[in-house]
Amino acid sequence: MELGISLKMALAKKGVRNKEFATLLGTSEQQISNWIKSGAIKQSNLKLICKVLEMKVSDFVALGE
Repeated sequence: MELGISLKMALAKKGVRNKEFATLLGTSEQQISNWIKSGAIKQSNLKLICKVLEMKVSDFVALGE
């Protein structure tokens, strides 16, 4: 499971740029870039990401497999 790839693919699929997504999450664009590069996303952030993207966690994770 590669959460960084999942995030990159989910954002592309939804047509959302990192800067827009950071604003929606209340975080920085740099944080979004870090998550994409490292794939290190805490469970609490993962749930929030999925909520904002209107995706199930299982569907989100499957994007990176």
